[in-house]
Amino acid sequence: MKKIQMTAVFLAVLLLFSACGDKDSSDEQTNTSLSGIQSTDILGNAIDDSVFSSHDLTMGNFWSITCPPCIREMPDLALLNDAYDNFQVVGVVLNISEENMEQLPGVLEIVSQTGAHYTHLAVSESLREAKTKHIQYVPETIFVDSKGNQVGVSYVGAKSYEAWDAIIQSLLDELK
Repeated sequence: MKKIQMTAVFLAVLLLFSACGDKDSSDEQTNTSLSGIQSTDILGNAIDDSVFSSHDLTMGNFWSITCPPCIREMPDLALLNDAYDNFQVVGVVLNISEENMEQLPGVLEIVSQTGAHYTHLAVSESLREAKTKHIQYVPETIFVDSKGNQVGVSYVGAKSYEAWDAIIQSLLDELK
């Protein structure tokens, strides 16, 4: 009986973490477009796809407050956001939506603790339709050009500063 209980606990823990991890994979689909999105950032400001227009490349990082790898990589993403003139990071917080900001205090605490003071968006209907309804694992990261069209592949899992930096440099070179 104890063996069955231990197995059940193990499977429950495994299931709990199956949607969040350091999985190192990429999705070859490149059809995501964030052009036309409208949302609200975590400070209550209205945001549309013009958020992409002043940068050659934007990292769209989709994250959750219940995902330790998501939170672990945020200080590195903040450093990357400040490292380039023609690049920015925009986070999309999967735990909040324009209709339900109940988890906002937790989001604000994580952003403050990690120093990730780049733009973070709540999930809106246009973001849900464009991308978030397809997300199975977090963090998931895509890169878009100044018009909001995806560049390269979609990355699932957290990465180090160095790994993201190499990807960013390669994508910026591609866009030249």
